[in-house]
Amino acid sequence: MEEKIKLWDRIHRGMEAGFDSAMSAVHNMTAKAGEGIELTLLRREKTRLETQTTRQLAELGNVVFEKISEQRLDDTAEQLEIKDLLFDIAQDEARMVDIDRRLRKELEKKQKDEKAD
Repeated sequence: MEEKIKLWDRIHRGMEAGFDSAMSAVHNMTAKAGEGIELTLLRREKTRLETQTTRQLAELGNVVFEKISEQRLDDTAEQLEIKDLLFDIAQDEARMVDIDRRLRKELEKKQKDEKAD
């Protein structure tokens, strides 16, 4: 379970960075274009709502994924036609856990090598 939380945190941080960039890009684009105030405000509000909706969908997806995975709700996954997607996510999650383990190992090795020099 701990690794899944780390996965969600990683995804959440990446999404936040992406959303911040998108908002900044819209702000810069509208400012440079010299658009009218109303048009600029509407574009920014639309981007904000799209960002908020995407965040909510990601949170919803995470809750559904956790619930189905933890409770092994195979019938629900079958009904929602997401069984293959759940399997793919579980595989990718396992790969990320393995990569994190290997990264820690390599970083520890590098630190030991630097101390030896």
